[in-house]
Amino acid sequence: MLATGKTVRTTVLLPEGVYRQVQALAVTNDVSAAWVIRQAVLQYLATKAGQAELPFGSDRS
Repeated sequence: MLATGKTVRTTVLLPEGVYRQVQALAVTNDVSAAWVIRQAVLQYLATKAGQAELPFGSDRS
């Protein structure tokens, strides 16, 4: 799945530790935190293509 075409803005709340990891990856790779998150979402969606249910527990927010 490629990220092409129109984009939209969204807000994601992350645990502080996860946010720090995203920031560190972004700084290390000279990219934005948004880029890191977009790539992670794209990769996740590519691995879950065709699955109807998410493999998460009841801790959803």
